[in-house]
Amino acid sequence: MKRRAAAAMILPACLLALGSLTACSSIDADSESVDPRAVHSPAETLRPAETNGSGATSAAESGAGAIDPGWDVAAQEADDVFLSLHEAESDLEFRAVDSDGTILWSAQRPRVCSGFLVSDSADGPVAVLMDQQSGSSGSLKTTASGFDLHTGENLWGPVEVPGPLLGSGLVFAGPPEDFIGAGGPRTALDPASGAELAVEDGDSPRVLALLDGHLVLADGEELIGEDVEGRQLWTRPLADLGLTAAEARETPWEAVGDSHAIIGSGGGQHTLIDLRSGKTVASDIDGAGFDSRSRTLVTSDSKLHGFDLDGTKRWDAPLDGDAELSAVGAGLVITESDPGGADDDGMQTRSADDGQLLDAAEEAPESGGFGAPHHIADSGARLVGDPGSPLLIPPVDRSAKR
Repeated sequence: MKRRAAAAMILPACLLALGSLTACSSIDADSESVDPRAVHSPAETLRPAETNGSGATSAAESGAGAIDPGWDVAAQEADDVFLSLHEAESDLEFRAVDSDGTILWSAQRPRVCSGFLVSDSADGPVAVLMDQQSGSSGSLKTTASGFDLHTGENLWGPVEVPGPLLGSGLVFAGPPEDFIGAGGPRTALDPASGAELAVEDGDSPRVLALLDGHLVLADGEELIGEDVEGRQLWTRPLADLGLTAAEARETPWEAVGDSHAIIGSGGGQHTLIDLRSGKTVASDIDGAGFDSRSRTLVTSDSKLHGFDLDGTKRWDAPLDGDAELSAVGAGLVITESDPGGADDDGMQTRSADDGQLLDAAEEAPESGGFGAPHHIADSGARLVGDPGSPLLIPPVDRSAKR
């Protein structure tokens, strides 16, 4: 299974999960759904001198600068393809953009139905888009469809789902019984086929998350981990994580690499666990990330820590003052703090392999004056600026700089 890099950073990039929330109420008479269509055109590039003005040039006109794909929601990424949406007057336009700034495909959905999620499958990353369709007797039904993230090719769907995406993987919740409060029964779909993997019904286990081929359930006060084939991988008491059954149901889960997840909300209240074994790697942490080049898990509390995938501690590094973990990827660990002066941008760059400080000018590509990146893809492409409307900086061609 290919690694989904989309939400490798949890804080503050937990905002990425917002892109998977859905608000489907009724079909907009002035808009319609259009499935992905190939584009293969460059997005606009904002040159550094023009970032505060309206000037924009084609990304094909090479040169340093942040690419603006026009996204109005936090982007998700896998295999160096980014997905987010642009809010038009009558509809939402989803745009899949590669790491060099080329718009690969676009799709339209009504404004009332904005849910989307980049998810892994055995055959590669899948873009899941929400929609609404007319049902029997004029009723409306919420649906989900899966598309190849690279090409936009339809892989499955539309499949009827009970309600919106939760943000903990491909899990959908029915409406609350009284219009407000906790959501109704949940359904988890296989991202490869759209088939139902788990459905809450009566006394069945509660569905918590489906992350990178790992299904997490709660049965009473016990936490259960399964694979997508239904094989039980582990169990452990919820009390081990300091959660009750009710709290576990409402606690966010976010993938870190393809084998781990961070659980919790609020600063310093997160736990990083191994989805293959259910074991805790680190607790009471502020955030976590994964670097695929060095195969390193990185966590932050009052310090930075690097772990092997089996949970073995590899290194520790200081985290000064108000610095926070900003992004992990492409062999780098980047932290950001309030600037200390005119020549201090507050950003530090370390090696993900051993935690040692690096010369930012040599090892970390510039972020165009937008501050530290909040996501780094395997290629080195970065998301910068406001996470809610991100800009893309392509990877640096180091051979061209030498």
